[in-house]
Amino acid sequence: MKKNIFFLILFLISSNNIIYSQDIHDKLSTELCQCLEKKQIKDPNKLAPCFEDIIINNIKEIKKHYNAETIEEINMVEIGNKIGAKLILECKYALNTFTTGTIGNEKKVKKQSDLKCSKLRKGEFYYLTPSLNPKVLDTTFVTISNNMFLERMKNGRTYSLLEIKWKKNCEFDLLFKESNDPIKREISKKGDVYKYEILQNNQNSVFLRLNWLGKDYQFELFKLK
Repeated sequence: MKKNIFFLILFLISSNNIIYSQDIHDKLSTELCQCLEKKQIKDPNKLAPCFEDIIINNIKEIKKHYNAETIEEINMVEIGNKIGAKLILECKYALNTFTTGTIGNEKKVKKQSDLKCSKLRKGEFYYLTPSLNPKVLDTTFVTISNNMFLERMKNGRTYSLLEIKWKKNCEFDLLFKESNDPIKREISKKGDVYKYEILQNNQNSVFLRLNWLGKDYQFELFKLK
């Protein structure tokens, strides 16, 4: 099973003042990154001990942040989401170790010579990402209509809404607008721009290239019949 950026964040399951709120999650993310690198953890299935260690080592500060007397009162899912987002954005070791250049396909594809993209400006699609169960893939459904790019996750319980701006040569930008997904709303802020290029338009799927944080990722978007 490929390790990729979406798989990493799935494993990372406010306070006295704004400055402190930022500091505690930055501190936890930094310590988690250092632990992963020190122990040379290369499999996201094995990062749990590092996560547990940073929680135990910082439990006093975490309790203070959440104004909690016991660990049971602390929203560990929220902590995991915030740490996971910061880790993805700021930890070079995690990005370089847990990511590949391709999502949904083992081999990189080249740009199609006779590529036509006009029919892709409207339609229903989906893409797959690994889940906590290595034998099961999560499905995200995508609707493209006019200038809207809507993602629906977790059987429609969460969503992300982006504006799509088409450019020449089968390229487009996605401008983040809003999301109720706990991970995506931590990673993306309103107005963030993600640059995509369509590489292939095949009968059953479309291959995209995303440039994000200085890296290129290939992304397979399947067509819904």
